[in-house]
Amino acid sequence: MDEVRDPVMSTADPSIPRPPAVASNLQELLATVVETIVSVFQGIAFWATIPLPLVIAGTLATNVVATRPLLVGGLVVLNIVCAALGHNYSPNA
Repeated sequence: MDEVRDPVMSTADPSIPRPPAVASNLQELLATVVETIVSVFQGIAFWATIPLPLVIAGTLATNVVATRPLLVGGLVVLNIVCAALGHNYSPNA
């Protein structure tokens, strides 16, 4: 007697929707995480740029520059770096 076998179903049919690839989901998640981290650092740099000149002025007014010139120089460099990193930050975005 001949047995009747069920035909094997193919998943190559284009009419069947495929779930998104795991690699694609991971890439999207990684891109979102990186964008969030960059945005946070830009925000910190942006907002740090605002009070740093006041801190630098305070060190100059209290003559800290005479006793710790590297500290004042470091604050100036930090202000420049924060201004460069935070210039693209948009608080409303």
